[in-house]
Amino acid sequence: MAERFVLVTGSSGGFGRAISTELARKGRNVILHYNRSASEAKMLEQEIRNIGVEVELLPADLSLPDGPEKLSQEIIHKGMRLSGIVNNAGIGRPGNAANINDDDWDAVSNVNLRAPVLLVRKLLPAIEKPSSVVNIASAAGIRVGVSSIAYEATKAGLIHVTKSMAITLAPDIRVNAVAPGYVKTNMTRSRLSDEKVLNGILSRTPLKRLGNPEDIAKLVFFLLSEDSSFITGETIVIDGGITLT
Repeated sequence: MAERFVLVTGSSGGFGRAISTELARKGRNVILHYNRSASEAKMLEQEIRNIGVEVELLPADLSLPDGPEKLSQEIIHKGMRLSGIVNNAGIGRPGNAANINDDDWDAVSNVNLRAPVLLVRKLLPAIEKPSSVVNIASAAGIRVGVSSIAYEATKAGLIHVTKSMAITLAPDIRVNAVAPGYVKTNMTRSRLSDEKVLNGILSRTPLKRLGNPEDIAKLVFFLLSEDSSFITGETIVIDGGITLT
């Protein structure tokens, strides 16, 4: 029987690296997807290989219309079977409803919302049953903001997509989402380096700390595992409580 893998999109970044490493340490074989961060992805590939599980490295630009098709076809062509998918790849662009750039809107929509839907649909022939899909949404998709309408709208859309997928793909495939708040990653580094901004975030966070990528990774593994076998269609907010304030 072919080895089963978990596909992690955007694997070389903060969440993706932590999720991929957590999966490997728990004995899961991993498909590492990346776009531009080839050197980081190759380093991660070697780290995971050293852990002792199978790993495959696949590039694809999910902002392009044919990106999901190319990635899914490569997986199917290689005959790989999937025990799970983590739709982690995500990008953000600044801009509100009055000034968002057309190209930025399209790129963010393609990566954050279109790709997760198309990847799951196109990879259905490769998904073993029972299986699990985890979509990485965001607390920004729950609380309304104005600084990046494309990011916020697509993450809100991904939460809705998660519920729709959960109904459609049941009972064989569970689908859940994780909605992180402020977590220390490369994407948030510039904003969180502003001491005033950081103190403001911490003052509104009941647990009085930022999240770590490992916090997200542990939750994702739980949702992929049989320990969560009666959970589907849910979005679990992991933000230290900031959306409560």
